[in-house]
Amino acid sequence: MSFISNLKDKFPNFLKNKWAISFLVLFVWVLFFEDINLISLIRTKTKISRLEQEWVFKENRIKESEEKKILILDNPEKYARETFWMKMADEELFIIPEK
Repeated sequence: MSFISNLKDKFPNFLKNKWAISFLVLFVWVLFFEDINLISLIRTKTKISRLEQEWVFKENRIKESEEKKILILDNPEKYARETFWMKMADEELFIIPEK
């Protein structure tokens, strides 16, 4: 009997309360063992933020591609000459590097 009373004396006062113990057990259960636990919630939040960043990046790439498509379809000869340095058979091409 003295062993149990010595053990009770070593615990803090709030752990002697049965409601505090049940709340602590419930909190640990929800934190780790429930289907929607804190760890999976944090993982899901980080995955959502990463996917949102990818979404914005891909939307920007789509806009750039659409602008490029419009440029190509409006004047394909100009685009080919400026981008790929193409020339006609009777022309000479001078490339001046930008500094």
